[in-house]
Amino acid sequence: MTINGKTLSTVQALVTSTATNEGDFRTGVGDVLAQVNANQEALAIAVNCPQVVTTLTSGTSYTIPTGAIAIYIRASGGGGGGGIVTSDGDDGTSWLSGSVGAQTTVSNTALSIAMTGAGGPAGTLAFNSSTGSSAAAPNGFVQVQGGAYGGRGRSNISSDRHDATMNGRPASLASVYIKSSAVGGKVLTYSIGGGGAGATGQYGVTAQAGQPGFIELWIW
Repeated sequence: MTINGKTLSTVQALVTSTATNEGDFRTGVGDVLAQVNANQEALAIAVNCPQVVTTLTSGTSYTIPTGAIAIYIRASGGGGGGGIVTSDGDDGTSWLSGSVGAQTTVSNTALSIAMTGAGGPAGTLAFNSSTGSSAAAPNGFVQVQGGAYGGRGRSNISSDRHDATMNGRPASLASVYIKSSAVGGKVLTYSIGGGGAGATGQYGVTAQAGQPGFIELWIW
């Protein structure tokens, strides 16, 4: 063990030796105070900063580390797939819709966690594709279309190009924070929603699929 970079016996000699003088005593006490301050700062960092930060993109369960005292969870559904504006060759125009992104869920009964991040709406002319509902409890909130990105829409009228009006929309993001000594050792059960498929039009033109869902965990 060292105290402010000095060995324990060195500091003891400065502070407790019968031969010490006032200057040495002050030096020894200063070393002790400096080490106590450094220890307190290190402890504050350990307590206030998350000990585990991870993103789940596969699997169905996660065990929270033993000893954890708090957890922050963010769950995003899959982004909506892009749609296509296409021509039938006779000056007719049609719109091919992408697919809605799938929802992501997280649950644990003991911690009262029941989260759902809805998938993003599909790229479609009507822009009325259903995405389901999102939920975050307890002490949670939902950011509508704040999650995984939707796919880019396409057009093959005159040329193969991007058409922003047919973009798939982002998924919703559900978040929850729980601080409790009961957090450690609990198992989260989850399902991760895939991104919606992009539409396929003439000449092999395919719109971009939505980004897959994800779950972020911040654990203290």
